Formats: sequence, C-alpha cells, structure tokens
Amino acid sequence: MKQRSRRASMITAVLLTMLTAVAACDSVDDDGSAPETTSLSRWPAINVYEVPDRVRDATMVWSAEPGIDLFSAEGTAIRAAGESLVIGLMVGLDYAYVGFAASSNSEAGGPLYSLFQADTGQGPFVGTVHGHIQQVIPTDAGFDVLSCALSIGLDVLVDGKYSPSRLTDGDGQELRSSFIRTGDPLTAPAVPQPTSSPVGDKLQWQAPVGNEFGGWEIDGFIDIDPVTSGKGRCAPWAQSLYPDAPRIITRNAYARSTPPPVQPAYPGWPDGSN
Repeated sequence: MKQRSRRASMITAVLLTMLTAVAACDSVDDDGSAPETTSLSRWPAINVYEVPDRVRDATMVWSAEPGIDLFSAEGTAIRAAGESLVIGLMVGLDYAYVGFAASSNSEAGGPLYSLFQADTGQGPFVGTVHGHIQQVIPTDAGFDVLSCALSIGLDVLVDGKYSPSRLTDGDGQELRSSFIRTGDPLTAPAVPQPTSSPVGDKLQWQAPVGNEFGGWEIDGFIDIDPVTSGKGRCAPWAQSLYPDAPRIITRNAYARSTPPPVQPAYPGWPDGSN
C-alpha cells in the first residue's frame, strides 16, 4: 500500500494570498454575489501544453538557496507545481500544466479544487512573478518544500489600464507544500512529447509541453502563518528584488497606461513552449 499523506487541515488552511489574480476586488458581482465558476471544457484538450494568451506576456523567475538545484527532479517538480499554482490563480485551474490537477488532488470534487475557479475570466496579465526555493526537507514519503512568492511585478489589464494584480505584501509570501512519492519520478511513464518544441521569447511565459508530475502527488499549498513561522524569512529576498516597493500594494494603488517591465523567464523550460 502506497503511503499517502492527507493533510486536510493544511489544505483547508490554504490562503490564496500568493496571487489571487484580482479576485480580491473582482470576485463579487455588482449585486454582491460571487461569480459562477465557468463550465468551459477543459483546456487544453490534448496532452501537450499550450500557454494561454492571457498569461503569454508574463514570466516567472526562479531562484534558490545555495545547494538547491533548480534542475533536479525535486526542483523541477517544485517549479512546475509553483507555476501551475500561479496560472491557476491567475486564469483558472483548467489552464494549469498538464497533470497538475490530478497530481495535486485538485480534480473536481477534491478539497483543493474548491479553492480554484475553472476559469477566472481575468486577464491578460503582464509582468513577472518571482519564486524562491528556501528549503527542501526530505520525508519518509517524499519531501516538503518551503518557498517564497512575490507578485509585485505583475499587473492585470482592466478597462485599458494596467493595475496591480492583487493585494500584495512587499515582504513576499512563504508557502509550504508536500510532495509524496507515488512512483519513481525518473522512471514514471512520460507523456509523449512533440517531435520538436521551439524555444520562444524569454520575455513570454515558458512552459513544459508535457506532464512534469509523473511519480509525485502534491498535498496542498499553504501560506505559512507568520506568527508561528517567524515573519520575515522571505523579506530579505523580496526586498533585494524590489528595495523601494511599499509593504502593501492594493488593487487600486494605480491604473497606468503602460505595462510593467517583463523580465526574462528563468530557468524556463528549454524544451517547452511559449
């Protein structure tokens, strides 16, 4: 029997403060009711990922503490999951990477799925989201990861103006998630890949074309309670990227005609699509 950790309390504690993708201000209709989750058919319908247009002009830049390899099996799974989480919160779970919903127990009816919309209806998004892997902690079942996320550099186009994508914390958000080994990620059956996958503009979203979650189950994402975790472990990293940024940027902080700068994706997915 394969060991599977079910941390229901962790999952229910998920705080979508990492990137609510304007839901903080746009999740209520004019009549005060929450918008209905769309019932569009799952996208893409094939097992080769294609970046949605509403994300295409954004990027994600990763870094890690010394000794952590962004290209290792663990680093690759962490990046794929983190990017899928960002996409899911920006435009909807239906647009996340191939295999993410199933590997993270996010299939319809699952506990994590209820925290996403299939399609948010928001976007397009422009700018850069930063991710930083703080620590990889081996466990009997696989590993846990502590990471940071910062979305100050990401805007959303609304009514012809670029506005902050969310209420954001200039110190970044610290997240913890668990990766449970369900097989050998190095020998798990791979999704058939296209014969060629051109590398596109690094100023556009870079994505893997196939399933990067083979052999892993992802048991939730939580925003660590700053009271118990020690507020500020992400702050030095976040402030090194945006030293002059205010601590809090609200959804209505600005509405400008020009988009924010877009940084080259790193490390990207050299064999992926954009």
